[in-house]
Amino acid sequence: MNKTIDISLAGILFHLEENAYYKLKKYLKSVRRSIHQTEDVDEVMNEIEARIAELLLQKQQSPQQVINEKHIDEVIVVLGQPEDFEEDIQPDMINASKHVKKSLFRDMDHAMIAGVAAGLAHYVGMDVTLMRLIFVVLLFVTHGSFILLYFLLWLIVPKARTASDKLRMKGESANLDNIVDQVATDETAKKKTNLGETIETTGSEIGNLLVKIIGFVLVLATGLLIVGLLISALSFSPISDMHLILNENLVSKSLHIPIGLISTLVFFVIAFPVVLLFLLGFKMLFPNTNPFQKNWLIIGFTLWILAFVYMSVKSVSILSHKNERARIVTLERQWLSAKDTLYLDLNPVKNLPNYTTSNHIKFNFYPSKDSLFHLKIKKIAEGITYRDAKKNALEIEFETRQDTLDNTLIFSSMMRFLTGNLISMRKVQVRIEVPENKFVKLSEPVSGMTYLYDCDFPALLTNQNDEIVCIKQYEDISGDSTYMNVNDEGVNVRISNSGIEIKGKDDDGAAHIKIDNHGIKIKAKDKSENTSINIDDNGVKIENNK
Repeated sequence: MNKTIDISLAGILFHLEENAYYKLKKYLKSVRRSIHQTEDVDEVMNEIEARIAELLLQKQQSPQQVINEKHIDEVIVVLGQPEDFEEDIQPDMINASKHVKKSLFRDMDHAMIAGVAAGLAHYVGMDVTLMRLIFVVLLFVTHGSFILLYFLLWLIVPKARTASDKLRMKGESANLDNIVDQVATDETAKKKTNLGETIETTGSEIGNLLVKIIGFVLVLATGLLIVGLLISALSFSPISDMHLILNENLVSKSLHIPIGLISTLVFFVIAFPVVLLFLLGFKMLFPNTNPFQKNWLIIGFTLWILAFVYMSVKSVSILSHKNERARIVTLERQWLSAKDTLYLDLNPVKNLPNYTTSNHIKFNFYPSKDSLFHLKIKKIAEGITYRDAKKNALEIEFETRQDTLDNTLIFSSMMRFLTGNLISMRKVQVRIEVPENKFVKLSEPVSGMTYLYDCDFPALLTNQNDEIVCIKQYEDISGDSTYMNVNDEGVNVRISNSGIEIKGKDDDGAAHIKIDNHGIKIKAKDKSENTSINIDDNGVKIENNK
C-alpha cells in the first residue's frame, strides 16, 4: 500500500504516489538550480510546470488516476534532464530533439488582428507577410465573403498561450531548453496589444457580465420557485388541514395513491431540476465555489429517476382507462303533448358521501319524424375494456321526471357516480326530438348546456321545415303574449293564449298569418294584387283582388 500526495500543477489537481512526488520535487529543484541565472526564473518554472501538467494529463485515463513513478520518468524523458541544456551539449543533439509535428495555433505575439494569418504561416512554413498578402487577395476575390472564413478560424483555432503552445506552433519540442529560450524570447519581445486581443478582452468582460446577470436571474427565479414548492408541499402535508380535505376528496381515491405520496412525488420531480438550476446560477455568480457535490447529485438524480419512472408508469396505467368507450341508452320515451310548448329545467343535486358529481351534460335538439315528442338519454363512459366502460356508464346517476301539469321536463343539474377513476371520461347526452309547429322553452341553466349558434338565452326552439331554429325572445308587453323575431329579415311572431300571429314585410309586399281557435287566416299582398285565405269550420275561402 503506497501513500498518495495531492499536488497542484498549473491549477490542476493530481494524485501522486509518495515516491513519484519526491522524484518530481527533486527534478523541479534541479531545474530551478540550472536556470537560477536566467531572468524571470519564476515565469520559466511556471511554464515548465504547465508543460508537466499537460504531459501528465495525457497519461491519465481519469482525474482519479494516481500518478506513479513510471509516469514521472516518462515526463522527464520528454522534457530532458537539466544537464541536457548545459553549454557542453552538442548543437546537433539539441537540433535532433527540437523538431516535432506542428500544431495550428493563433500567434498573438505577431498578430495584427487575431493572429490567424501568423499562426497559419507557422503551420505551413510560410513568411507571415506573404500569408497576409494572400488573405488580402482572397478578400477581394471572394467579394468580402472571406471575412466569414476568417472569423470562423478566429473562433475555432486556439491561441498560443503558453510557451509549450508556441513551441508546438513552430514545430519545436517543448523540452526544458526550448521552454527557457521561448520564455526569454517572449520577455524580450513583450507582447503588444492588438485589435484581436482588445476585442477578445472586451468580449470576455461582456460575457462575464452576462453570465453574472443570467446567474442572478436564475438564483432569484428558482429561489422563489423553491419557496413556492415548499409552501405547496407543506400545504399538502399532515400538518395542514388541506391534507384532511384532500384525503376525503376524490384525487387520492381515484388515483389509488395516498395524497402524501402524490404531493411528495410531484414535489421531487419538479424540485430537483429547479434546485440544479439554482446551483447553476449560484456557480455562475461565484465561479470559485463548488455547489455541485458529487454524492448528493448521484442520490438526488437516482431518486428523481425513480419518482419519474413511477409517475410515468402510473400515468400510462391511468391513460389505459381510455382504451374502450361504451355508449348505453338508459331512457327512451315518446309522448303526444296536448300543449304546444315543452319546458325544460334543471333540479339541483345534493352531494353524497363517496359520490362524484360532474356537469358533463349536453342537450341536443332534432326535428321529430312524427307528431310526438321524443326523449332519449345516452350515458357514455370509458374503461380499460368495453365491459369496464359499460360498467362505468351504468354507474352514472342522472334523474329525469316530467311534470304533466305544466308540460315540463326536469333533469338533474349534475350527473352523479360512485367515486372511482376520475380520469376516465363520463358524460350524459340528452336528445330531444321536437314535432313540427311545437316549441321547446329552455331555462337559463339548460341553455348553458345547449350548443346553438345565433341564439339568445333563455331561448325558445321550434321545428320549422324539418329544422330546429331558435326564436330570439325580446319582451313581454301585454302580460299574456310575447313578441319575438324569427330572423333578421323582418318576420315577427306573436304567441299568446289565444293563438299565434305571424307578420312579415319587405319592399315587394307583406304577409299576415293568424292561427287561433277560429281557424287560420292568411293575407298576402304585393305591388299588383291582394290575396286572402280563410280556413275554418265552414271550409276554405280564397279571395284574390287585383
